[in-house]
Amino acid sequence: MTESDNNSNEKRVNKPGAGGQRPYLGLQIPTQSAPKADNILLDLKETEGWFDSLPMANVGETARQVFSTLVEFNRIEIPDLLRAKTVEKFRPPVAYITTNLQKYYVDVGLPLSAKGWKTASLARELQKELAISYKIIVERMMSGDSADFDRRLLVIALHRALHYLGQTLLQNALVYSAWPEGIWREINFLYSYASQNGIHLIPVRPDDGKSGVSTTIEDIFKSLMLFASATPHRLRQSHARLLFSHLQDWSQFTTILTQDDGGTSLGRFNVDLWTDSAPMHNSLRTPLPGKRMAVLDVRELLKRLRSDFEEAPWDSRGSLQSGSPVLTRPLLRLLILAWSRPPDRRFVRTRLNFDLQVVAGLHAIHGNLQADDQAPYSTTRTALFRLEESDPPSGTPRRKVTWSSGSLENVSLTPLDNEFVNDSMFNDSHLTNDSGKNAGSSLKDFGEEVTPPSKEEEAVRHAVKTINESAGGYCIRWQGDDLPRIKIGELIGVESPTDRRRYGLGVIRWMTQQPDRILDLGLEVVSTRCEAAEVREPGKQSLRNRIPAYKCLVINDTDPSSNATASLVMNALNLTIGIDLVLSIGGTERLIRLTKVVEFSSAFARYLFEFVKSEAETPADGSRPEDEFSDLWNSL
Repeated sequence: MTESDNNSNEKRVNKPGAGGQRPYLGLQIPTQSAPKADNILLDLKETEGWFDSLPMANVGETARQVFSTLVEFNRIEIPDLLRAKTVEKFRPPVAYITTNLQKYYVDVGLPLSAKGWKTASLARELQKELAISYKIIVERMMSGDSADFDRRLLVIALHRALHYLGQTLLQNALVYSAWPEGIWREINFLYSYASQNGIHLIPVRPDDGKSGVSTTIEDIFKSLMLFASATPHRLRQSHARLLFSHLQDWSQFTTILTQDDGGTSLGRFNVDLWTDSAPMHNSLRTPLPGKRMAVLDVRELLKRLRSDFEEAPWDSRGSLQSGSPVLTRPLLRLLILAWSRPPDRRFVRTRLNFDLQVVAGLHAIHGNLQADDQAPYSTTRTALFRLEESDPPSGTPRRKVTWSSGSLENVSLTPLDNEFVNDSMFNDSHLTNDSGKNAGSSLKDFGEEVTPPSKEEEAVRHAVKTINESAGGYCIRWQGDDLPRIKIGELIGVESPTDRRRYGLGVIRWMTQQPDRILDLGLEVVSTRCEAAEVREPGKQSLRNRIPAYKCLVINDTDPSSNATASLVMNALNLTIGIDLVLSIGGTERLIRLTKVVEFSSAFARYLFEFVKSEAETPADGSRPEDEFSDLWNSL
């Protein structure tokens, strides 16, 4: 731009839409005031010198200087072109800082420490401030004189603003916080304005002068719709980041419909561009595509992901060798399910508050199931019980406690033919094939060898409160300084209120961050009872040749109404279906054979199994049960 362009931009500061007046699009931007004459941000060369002097090796000091300067930058009046050139200089250090901050709040388990929470908040605010810088440019240009309207600068500002609003969404998702108020209104407004003015398909390079794939405003918008509709509060932090990194490529297989083709609602999401609402499944709201509605069709993407599913590994061990994260079958399956059907609720929820005693992790559950017997567990008076109002006379036994509907005893078993099994992607699935692709591992490759249980190994139980419950599980509040850190997919043992050596087995399916770093967890009850066991590879044991055994949990609910089969829960192992193992449970050993994988995640693996008859159980004469009918077959 010429000098006259700069002068016109400076004049635009005082025009409607700048300062404290109401912005044109209603974007959330702070009030700008006149800067001091010696402010380095008014001179691009001085600003570049300041960036060059940042102590990048000291992440804390760099973060402090960049954040404070960026906040100041967004609150002073600066010509549009100078603001655009300066904010581009902020992008690399902000990306560097955010990457280094994530080690304090990603893959460390939740709830976060005070430092971890502040660090996550800083990373989110950095992205938010970058978005504000570009939103200021958009608002000022739209409310200024169109005679010298720089269309290219407007497209870049809209594109960058959407990009950093998306980064803000990611940072909120990583700590399972709700979407910030007003953020989807801004995302929707920015896309709506761009599409109505025909600039949503103009490609924008990622960085001036650098190589990279150009994207459009519509590409960014489709990516954000994909991210929100994938329900990231149901994903692990590492999976949410991996998903976000693939959105740009995957958005190329999606389409924003311009007219209703009358097809099925499956694989389609829509968003009301006039509201502060995230995308929702078309079956929940079926609109006609138009200026107010954007309908995203992801059916082509689903076809591609289903094809990728067959080629993907079951676990991420390959990423240790390649150095980059890989898409695994469990993650692809979650995404396919999320983008295929609406997030319907299978059970009615009932608001009911009571206490649960829980432990987190397979090892803690296993240890408590096998811990030495102690004094009977003394229950406490909570909303879970209906006790007598007065104590019985001294010396007489207290009558039995009557359990209310809030008891674990009344939570039904989630059948094995639920969503984890009835999907076609798990029918006849094997972790390996005949050619050896995705070769399974042996027990000795993973796991922690079992050591004799002792009283000291018993894990501390933690008291949590339920928010509501259903036949399939609970929503529980994870609150307290002494609670262990957990992740999506973690196994939770729920202690029976009547027997402290009996545990139900649950899995954390989703998280939501509440104020004051309180977590609400969706806990699916997999079984109302499980048993501690060990497995080892077949072979003769001897004092000199001891075959190591590994911890596992056995679910063996034979209730016909649950359609359940015995299953084995272990640490995340990639075991070949069809292999034989020796199961040690209750002081006895039985030979079992793994028949099917029920669920496989970063935290645990669950297999169906059947008992295999050993040679000792085979009749001495070698006959088989069906031999008595051998003379009948030909006559039928």
